[in-house]
Amino acid sequence: MLAFSQNGTDFGAALAASLQNWSAAGWRFVWLEFSLENAALIAQAAAQGFAYHHINNGTLTMLHRLTAETEGPPDASHYVGVGGIVINGRNQLLTIREKYFGDRPAFYKFPGGYVHPGEHLAEAIVREVWEETAVQTQFDGVVGVRHWHVDRFGKSDLYFVCRLTPLSEEIQPQDSEIAECVWMPVAQFLQHEEVSAFNRNFVELALEKTGLLTAVFPDYPGVERQAAIELLLPSKE
Repeated sequence: MLAFSQNGTDFGAALAASLQNWSAAGWRFVWLEFSLENAALIAQAAAQGFAYHHINNGTLTMLHRLTAETEGPPDASHYVGVGGIVINGRNQLLTIREKYFGDRPAFYKFPGGYVHPGEHLAEAIVREVWEETAVQTQFDGVVGVRHWHVDRFGKSDLYFVCRLTPLSEEIQPQDSEIAECVWMPVAQFLQHEEVSAFNRNFVELALEKTGLLTAVFPDYPGVERQAAIELLLPSKE
């Protein structure tokens, strides 16, 4: 850990000395993480050869490659999102219509959203369905995955469509984001003019196939951290 004065005047010198020590010790690359409170030190790190790597959770991380051939881990390349196909015992699909959707009226779609750092897919979609609709669900499996290169901030997009079983049916739409939330008959959803072909195709797939189910290999390293290594495997149909 680097030691520097409160005003940062010793930071550059301490960093330069540390870089020499790290190189002598055989280190290949070094990360530096800056909070907003320490943003004034970023220029000094850049002067020592550090470059921007990524920003996450309010911190900026910089990387310095100590040898020319070093390849440090790249910045994350994808966003990860989840959508939930929730069908009740009356063959009705839980559908939402968002309040804000660019320059055209929002179509009917599945509830869903982004996966949080450290959150499992199954946890994420159960949480998103609850937040947007107040319907409690149980994760069953992954129906399929869309891999889309949308180039949002230079990132691609992975969208996992999941099948869930409802544990409750009373709806309370999230007021800040959701304009409408209804249990719609599946047959109506598949014929509705205000449903995208993409979502229709995934519902048809969910009706035909079980998809990928969760499992854990008992001899997988770190099996005690089950939530972190849970696998998605094809179902046995």
